[in-house]
Amino acid sequence: PLLHRGCGYKAYTWPLKKQGGTDAASNKFGVDLSTQQGAETEAWYAPSMYNVVKQNGQDVHLVIKPDVNCEVNSGLGSVRGARMAENRRSDITGTQQQRLTEPMVWRYGTWQPTSWDDALDLVARVTARVIDKDNENDLYVSMFDHGGSAGGYENTWGTGKLYFGAMKVKHCRIHNRPAYNSEVHSTRDMGVDELNYSYTDYQVTDTIMLVGTNPMECQTNLCLNHIVKGMQNGAKVIVVDPRRTVTVDSCEQVAGAENVLHLAIASGSDLALFNTLFTYIADQGWVDADFIAKSTFQGDVAVPEDAAHPAALGSFEAARAACKMSLADGARITGLTEAQIIQAAEWIAKPKEDGSRRKCATGYEKGIIWGND
Repeated sequence: PLLHRGCGYKAYTWPLKKQGGTDAASNKFGVDLSTQQGAETEAWYAPSMYNVVKQNGQDVHLVIKPDVNCEVNSGLGSVRGARMAENRRSDITGTQQQRLTEPMVWRYGTWQPTSWDDALDLVARVTARVIDKDNENDLYVSMFDHGGSAGGYENTWGTGKLYFGAMKVKHCRIHNRPAYNSEVHSTRDMGVDELNYSYTDYQVTDTIMLVGTNPMECQTNLCLNHIVKGMQNGAKVIVVDPRRTVTVDSCEQVAGAENVLHLAIASGSDLALFNTLFTYIADQGWVDADFIAKSTFQGDVAVPEDAAHPAALGSFEAARAACKMSLADGARITGLTEAQIIQAAEWIAKPKEDGSRRKCATGYEKGIIWGND
């Protein structure tokens, strides 16, 4: 069994010169492959899920396919996970040609292949120049540290050995981040860690709010296996996106247009929308006062604004004062109507008729993480 971004896959290998048969007793699926299979059968694999690789020095067939028994993806395959086999090195199928076999250096306006001696010499010369100019703590490294399709461990091992093991570098930034830190460092600063609810929460929530994300295309497993079930169970959906995406259309087909609110905000006005929603919800008293009293900072400023914190962090009331935005201002900045913002706030937080609190699962993606942290 394998895991890719939480989704389950299974890997199978068998000798290159050995094949099974179409009868149920002669294949791994245990079904009669001489007959037409159903549309959602698990008795198949896509070309991207297959390769010929080395195992214990011998060429073998390799299939890596989604696990139908995994609760996260239930046999669905993501665009990266479903290519794990295809992306393995193979001298038979030629997939090694997609992989870099030598360093690349930016020269004369383009990436050009070079030798390892030349590449390491360039790294050494730049490093020496920085250290000679002042001191070694002025050396910063920007490096890759996120491997799609199981490639990260291999690539990160090499850079880690070079920069941390050999060069003892103290300053490093990776991927999409200003340091070697979380993608969501600002929410962590506020005490809200990421990955703090389950996939199945989307199935039992009252409202699903999607900000800057297009899960029908970009989080297909989550959308089809969990968000769709949530809508079928009665969840309303709020999509915050300047564009009308395929997610909006799909949600309207599943939940009904009356249960989907598309907030087509002006590009870059996300924070104005959030501040307006926050202000309106807080003013209505649709908050968990007991949680705020017991589990949040009481006072004014807990962490002052400084070089590491572009805004002060403090109490709930301090946040209300700092983020206060009227419906009129929010509507003007975002291009929405006041009625749309009020409807979104009600779907997110207005208590039910029996007084119980609404449940709202919020998914936000790279634009918010990268642009507003």
